Amino acid sequence: MLYLLAIIALAALLAPWLTQRLPQRAGWVLMLAPLAAFAWLASQIPLVAGGEALLETLDWVPALGIQLGLRLDGLSLLFALLISGIGALIVLYAGAYLVDHHQLGRFHAYLLLFMLAMLGLVLADDFIALFVFWELTSITSFLLISFNHKQGESRRAALQALLITGGGGLALLAGLILLGSVSQTWQFSQLDASQVEEHALLPAIMLLVLLGCFTKSAQIPFHIWLPNAMNAPTPVSAYLHSATMVKAGIYLLARLNPVLGGSVGWGTLLIGFGAATALLGAFLAFRQTDLKRLLAYTTVTVLGQLTMLIGTNNSYGLQAFVLYVVAHSLYKGALFMAVGAVDHATGTRELARLGGLIRFMPLTAAAVALAAFSNAGLPPFFGFIAKEFKYTGLIAMGPIGQAVTLVMILTNALMFATACLVFIHSFLGRRGDYPKTPHEVSPAMWIGPMLLAIGGLLLGAWNAWSETWLVNTAVQAVARGTVDVNLYLWGGITPALLASLLTIALGILFYGLRDPLRALIERINNAWNLSGDLLWDRLLKRLFLFAELLAARFQHGSLRQHLLLLGLTIGGLLLFSLVPASQVLSNASFSPVSLLGVAGCLLALAGAAAAALLPGRLTLMAALGTCGLGLALFFVAVNAPDVAMAQLMVETLSVVFLALVFRRMPSMPGSGARAPWKRRLHAAVAILFGLSVAGALILAVSLPLPGNIAAWYLDNSLSGGHGRNVVNVILVDFRAFDTLGEILVVALSALAAATLLAGDNHARQATGEAEFASLLLQQGMRPLAALLLAAALLLLWRGHNLPGGGFIGGLIAACGMTLLLLTFGNGNSPRPYAIDPSRLIGLGLGCAAGAGVLGLLAGKAFLGGLWWFPAGLPLGTPLLFDIGVFLTVFGAAMHMLKQLTGAQR
Repeated sequence: MLYLLAIIALAALLAPWLTQRLPQRAGWVLMLAPLAAFAWLASQIPLVAGGEALLETLDWVPALGIQLGLRLDGLSLLFALLISGIGALIVLYAGAYLVDHHQLGRFHAYLLLFMLAMLGLVLADDFIALFVFWELTSITSFLLISFNHKQGESRRAALQALLITGGGGLALLAGLILLGSVSQTWQFSQLDASQVEEHALLPAIMLLVLLGCFTKSAQIPFHIWLPNAMNAPTPVSAYLHSATMVKAGIYLLARLNPVLGGSVGWGTLLIGFGAATALLGAFLAFRQTDLKRLLAYTTVTVLGQLTMLIGTNNSYGLQAFVLYVVAHSLYKGALFMAVGAVDHATGTRELARLGGLIRFMPLTAAAVALAAFSNAGLPPFFGFIAKEFKYTGLIAMGPIGQAVTLVMILTNALMFATACLVFIHSFLGRRGDYPKTPHEVSPAMWIGPMLLAIGGLLLGAWNAWSETWLVNTAVQAVARGTVDVNLYLWGGITPALLASLLTIALGILFYGLRDPLRALIERINNAWNLSGDLLWDRLLKRLFLFAELLAARFQHGSLRQHLLLLGLTIGGLLLFSLVPASQVLSNASFSPVSLLGVAGCLLALAGAAAAALLPGRLTLMAALGTCGLGLALFFVAVNAPDVAMAQLMVETLSVVFLALVFRRMPSMPGSGARAPWKRRLHAAVAILFGLSVAGALILAVSLPLPGNIAAWYLDNSLSGGHGRNVVNVILVDFRAFDTLGEILVVALSALAAATLLAGDNHARQATGEAEFASLLLQQGMRPLAALLLAAALLLLWRGHNLPGGGFIGGLIAACGMTLLLLTFGNGNSPRPYAIDPSRLIGLGLGCAAGAGVLGLLAGKAFLGGLWWFPAGLPLGTPLLFDIGVFLTVFGAAMHMLKQLTGAQR
């Protein structure tokens, strides 16, 4: 199954390139990927029908127990077959529908990524994996709906769909986390219904899951995004409204029904919301004049009915659910593609301008007729069986089910009438008023609708095959117990059959009275003078107004007030959280006091006080440097020479860089608070913040940790990393991947900062002036710089066994070159940039990454250490990695310094 997803992902990556090379045949080639997935899934039907389930797992976040778990059972197989099979036809259809579009390759990529997300969603057995694919469907559907991004309607519809489904996704995530915590498992296949049903969090889990599913499957009041999504190109509508995103919520409801379906509230909510959604969708569909919008609202109706059928939780209701999923996917996909073909051939989708198309488009008309018959629920189509079982399941529920049955009869009668509008009104009768002369579309555009429509006929006529190989296993996966599946076209004279006959009779009546009935619905809608879109726009407007008010209160432009509020909030929360841990803090053990440590702390405090009280930028810079020097002394006192050297070099370079930057900045008046009460408030907040952070740090080091990571590093540093300097071994061997990310950040930051520091003065870089015009200083600086460079190389070489390493060496080398550059200036220095610093950065990153590649080539993990011992001397890839760190740090510092000194005025 992982290979199945990989094939779809590869096709999505190749889609733009392939479409550019084969603009006329891209659809035929790209459809092979989902077609291969469909073929593989079809080959698994006998295995799954025999009661087995395929399971594949790949560790994703092992520390949290999260896996990319994929499971193929009856329910996931059914949905995966629909997604891949209909998806293959949609890809072929899209290649012909958008053949002249200059962004067809991008469209194919989006479509295949959406298919990948849906396949991953229905195959996922892990909660987190399902949520990731769930959100990926929202993102890719946003890209598909907004494909025509120059149109305001498309952008609005895409944003609306993203906000509604994305917000529901957050609720779903909360529900899944609670479900995993309650059930003590993150796999759907291991959920225990009794364990969940007895827990007090069941109502919260149920409501959060339903909120997520209802937004995705367009249940009232979240139905508004689905009809607006028809602003997307027709292939998107055909795929979105048939087997895919709109059924993601339905799929999850069905998947969790065995676990949550025992609650009375579950069935009540599903039946109530489902019936209301179905009725509203049918009324709104019948009043539409645009065929795509009409079909979109009928999708809302069917989604409501599917939700309602899951809530019945009886044998016939669950069988009807599975049947309806398949029937709707087949006929709705066919109808949408056929409507797109009509629009493509005639230039319009308006009912008032259509008619008599069967004479011009006989193949498309045949596909529409078959699909419309299944939509109307006529025998022997699959839609008829689904409707019979639906009525039987509802009637079996007693008085409540019988009341809902009456609502469904009205709903299905309206659906019957809309099916007649699509076929009879559009394809029969007199010729319509077309914008252009209609013609039959290319095979790529009618093959898909025809195959899907014929599929609905064949599955209904030969329902024994579908019962044995598809429906039975899917129903068992949805039901809470074993269900006896038995499909039939004729079950005798039953209440369900009478309900079907009444539905057909009302449907014919509604179609005959379509004009006055649609006018009546329009008048009711105008009298109501309210719509979901209107409420949505008002909600967004109020939300933006609230955001503006909130921003005006907090985005006032005062950095001092921001820091004050931030310090007060963090300090208060930390102190409040430390109150329960007062016993731990009172028993905390501290390191022995040393004279050097006390001196370092006092020096850091003095620097901090000077920074708070003394005016002037240069004074502030010197005070902060004093703080850094005090910390360096403290690190020496606690036997951390590596950290102390790095701290000292960083502070030295920071002072130089800040001094150069401040010299270029205009003078500014002091910005400190002048009112005494403000000064006292700021001092109080600063003390609060300092005490709270100090308390949090003391608590953190006082709490017991599982295991002893320090002892492990000490024990394995020499034997595993061939080095006695544990800090350096960790940086270049055990945690080298982290260090690689850090030096990459250093490199990118240096390149970006240097561009800003240079400003628009690149022309002066070659003639930078000397900062200190002293002959004696210039003559003494060269040997000093050479000595620092030699010390840097020595620290690099010995860093694996003694204090030092590439990072410290790079900083010391940068300090030496900085002194040389400030003494001589850019134009007079003895070739300080013999090699361009940016090239040094690239060379350093290349060495670091190359050390990792060598490990891969030797069959180890990336950045796994390789060692050689010529004459007993340990040499290995960690040294190459450390050289890369040295060059990256040195090059980054010199690149920024080059820009600063070259831009001096």
